[in-house]
Amino acid sequence: MAPEIPNILLIAASPLGVSSLVKRLNKWACEIHTCSSSQEARALVAKQSFDLVLSEFGLRGGSSCPLAASLIGTNATLLYSYPVETGCWWLPAVKNGQSCWGSPAMRPAEFIGFLEAFLAETRLRQALHSDEFSESLFEEMADQIVDENMQSQRMENNRTRRNADAA
Repeated sequence: MAPEIPNILLIAASPLGVSSLVKRLNKWACEIHTCSSSQEARALVAKQSFDLVLSEFGLRGGSSCPLAASLIGTNATLLYSYPVETGCWWLPAVKNGQSCWGSPAMRPAEFIGFLEAFLAETRLRQALHSDEFSESLFEEMADQIVDENMQSQRMENNRTRRNADAA
C-alpha cells in the first residue's frame, strides 16, 4: 500500500493570500483543501482529518480559538499566520493534537524550514505506520529531526542578521 500524501487545510479570507503557499505545497505533492472562514474550517475539520492546518489569525466567522480546540486530541498540527509590517509571523497553536500555545513564533524563512521538516516527518510517519513500526520510536526520531532542522534554521538566520549588521 502506497503512503497517503499529506492532507493540508488552508484557511484565508482571500485565495490570493495563500496563492504562493499553494504553489509551494503543490510542488511537494500535498492534498490541499481551502476555505475562507473559521466556521467553514470547523465544519471541514469535523468531517475529515488533516495533517496540517494553516490559518490566518483573525478570520471572519468567529474566533480562531474554537478551531484550535477542535484539533486537540487529533494528529493535526495548526499554525496561525499573523501579519507584521512586510510579511507575517507563524504562531504554533497545536502540534500533533496537543496545545503548544506559547511556542516561539516563526519568521517566514523559519516557517519554510518547519514546513519542509513537517512534510518529511508526515511522509515518514505514514510510511512507518503502514509497515506497523513502533510509533513511540518514530515520534522520538521525528521530534529530533524537526528540532534539529529548526535549530539549524535559527542559527542560519542569526548568522545572516549578524552579517547584515556588520555590513
